[in-house]
Amino acid sequence: MGEKIALGFHTCVDYELVWDTAVVEKQIAAFDIHADELKISPEADSERALWISALAHLQAGIGGEIIPEEASVCVDFADHFEYEITMGGTATRAAIVLDKMGYDSVLQTSCYNKHVERLLPGHIRALPGVPADHNEIYPHVILQCAGGVRIHANDIDFVTPRENRILISRDIDSLNMPVLPKEFGELITDAEVFLLGSFSQVLDRDILEDRLAKTRDLFSYLPDDALVVMEDGCYVKKDFRNYTHQALASVTDIVSMNEDEMQEYIGKRINILDPDAVINALDEVYRGINIPILLVHSAAWALAYGENAGMMRQSLEGGVTMAATRFRIGDDITPELYEQTKTLAPKADSVVFCEKMKKILGEKICIIPCKDLSHVSNPTVVGLGDSFAGGLLPGLLKENRG
Repeated sequence: MGEKIALGFHTCVDYELVWDTAVVEKQIAAFDIHADELKISPEADSERALWISALAHLQAGIGGEIIPEEASVCVDFADHFEYEITMGGTATRAAIVLDKMGYDSVLQTSCYNKHVERLLPGHIRALPGVPADHNEIYPHVILQCAGGVRIHANDIDFVTPRENRILISRDIDSLNMPVLPKEFGELITDAEVFLLGSFSQVLDRDILEDRLAKTRDLFSYLPDDALVVMEDGCYVKKDFRNYTHQALASVTDIVSMNEDEMQEYIGKRINILDPDAVINALDEVYRGINIPILLVHSAAWALAYGENAGMMRQSLEGGVTMAATRFRIGDDITPELYEQTKTLAPKADSVVFCEKMKKILGEKICIIPCKDLSHVSNPTVVGLGDSFAGGLLPGLLKENRG
């Protein structure tokens, strides 16, 4: 009891695919996919449609989530590759990162099965969101690819513009996203910060309305001075995103999103090193969410925008350092490797951008550059946002708030 960090609710079993260009090109040929068919879609009614959307994401250099109509399609897609089974879900992976850094936490999961039991560290106090006999496995397939990879089959011929990851799942537990307000509420009465994972995979409005109401009930158990950080996401049902923001605005202090989610919100791609474009995007999103602090993390910088943004500096530094540590090390994060990452130089163009942003926006923004990781030859690109969230939270404990 007495954990200061609480997290909920998303937990899943990840199949982290080992990239193999030959496999990808073989499937392009097998499904007879052509360049003019490539189109990004958050849904797929077949494995062929799944490949089309995945390839379109890779071509554009845009990360995202795809939900097939059948869970079996995820397994079929994964079985073309070698893969490692790991734990996923922002709340869960963040809790694992915190455990590696020596922080205790309490977590309500959205599933529980043999993999969760095997892989979840013992120091995380976990409340399963499902009954003991509900142990089905609905894998989240993660396709990650480095930048500069050429994909050439049929008339498809492109080079991936950046490192990227695509999430593929039809997870019945995530679609239902259990929330246990009383049971979990009694475990979070000492929490100083709560990380709320995204509801982006919920597709039924009645379920979403119920879970958001239960989440509001849950937060009534938090101390009055606890901070709530809500993770955004690439919502399959686009109108559900604004509905979630509005439903939880009164009980949320910070909403956190990545650069893709910010650009999806404004409906266009921008140059993330163009101050005017980024400021206009921040203003549009901030006015839309009606939450005190907007946090955006990108490959170039991380920032907090809005009321009392300056209190976020230590959190932003922790998030950037943790994500960079995962990028260069993978799962084997230690406090010593984290401290090594702190000493790495920032990206030069990011430093210039950050100075421009601070000069224009003053106290309305807190912004730091990301680390220069161009020397990393074998990066891990999956779970960076989750690791960012895990690194973020200690800085929001009372003793660390700016």
